[in-house]
Amino acid sequence: MTRRRAHRASVIIGARAPIRRTAAVAIITIGYLNAHRWTSVSTIAGRPKTLKAEKVTLRRLHLLAGFVISAGALYLALRGVHWGEVGDAIGGADLLLILTAAGLLIATLGLRAVRWRVLLYSVPGLRLWHLFGSLNVGYFMNNVLPFQVGELGRAYMLSELASISTTRSLSTVVVERVVDVLTLLLFLLLLAPFVPIPVEARIPAILLALAAIAAALALVAASQRRGPVLSIIERLLSLAPAGSRPKLRQMADNAVGGFAVLANPRMGLTVALLSVVAWTAIGLVYYLAFQAFGIELGFEAALLVVVATTFGFLFPSSPGSFGVYHAIAIATLTGVFDIDKNIAISYALVVHLVFYVPPILIGLGFLWLERRMWQRTSFFGKLAELRGDMQLKAAEEA
Repeated sequence: MTRRRAHRASVIIGARAPIRRTAAVAIITIGYLNAHRWTSVSTIAGRPKTLKAEKVTLRRLHLLAGFVISAGALYLALRGVHWGEVGDAIGGADLLLILTAAGLLIATLGLRAVRWRVLLYSVPGLRLWHLFGSLNVGYFMNNVLPFQVGELGRAYMLSELASISTTRSLSTVVVERVVDVLTLLLFLLLLAPFVPIPVEARIPAILLALAAIAAALALVAASQRRGPVLSIIERLLSLAPAGSRPKLRQMADNAVGGFAVLANPRMGLTVALLSVVAWTAIGLVYYLAFQAFGIELGFEAALLVVVATTFGFLFPSSPGSFGVYHAIAIATLTGVFDIDKNIAISYALVVHLVFYVPPILIGLGFLWLERRMWQRTSFFGKLAELRGDMQLKAAEEA
């Protein structure tokens, strides 16, 4: 009897079991980290308090490392700069072109909201305004808070506005990130014959491409083999605390549901096309800034700067990627295209503000306009549901 069960299990898992196991591990890890994030608000009975202290220490070290890297990158980028020339370059820039670039950036944010709606195509009644607003709230949080909490923040915001599971929303964010990386790597591949890509960037690009392809295969496997993946997750749940398992099980099911778009060829192609259009529009933002500063570089150079600075967000840094963004943009313009450093610094400072300010203003405006709705959250209830602690439910009712 035991052999028959083992045989049936092997048939279910099939030849692509490693990919599905990878998908299952990714899903359960995301769910458990979110669960653990909520449960860390107060110490679970019987759990050593030192664990929470260790987590706080690690977060502080990560935050400190981000600020140190940002400060070091900013120092290297601005070393030897002539601020008078930088001021003259900024003062002489075409303001109309810069404002046009900012308007085009806002349009790309709208495209991203449309793409998010496609990723959530199976969820009825979602309003594009809520998607657009939640997206900008997430960017606003990333710009002013550490640890890239905006991704979780926008998923949670949408869950409160549209009665959708936070995990379901967050799983689509994972799909977004994988698609974005693959799109930028495709751009990099297409740019190779036209722009001089630094040799030192090739190996990291190859490694990133392999990681993105592996992640994409895992997500596709999770979307097309929902039953086997959930079966593997069920086994992994035995490692989680008993009180968190029901919520983790529900979160895993919602997460797999968020990958459903990858099992729909038409929707998947739509997401891919929207991603290409959105990133091309961002390239136009950079190109318009070239024109504003009188930098005689083509659209292909703008796309290379987009790829380089976007992948720079993978490095730990201060909120808003201050320092790291500027260092990469300046190094690309001066090292690859031989642009004067003072002009490159002027360009990097202004373009960073073009990407930094609009999401903050839109996010704050959205929070103000929708304040009555998002203030009625069930955060305490979710904590109680996750921990199995009835006392927290009483805190919500009080």
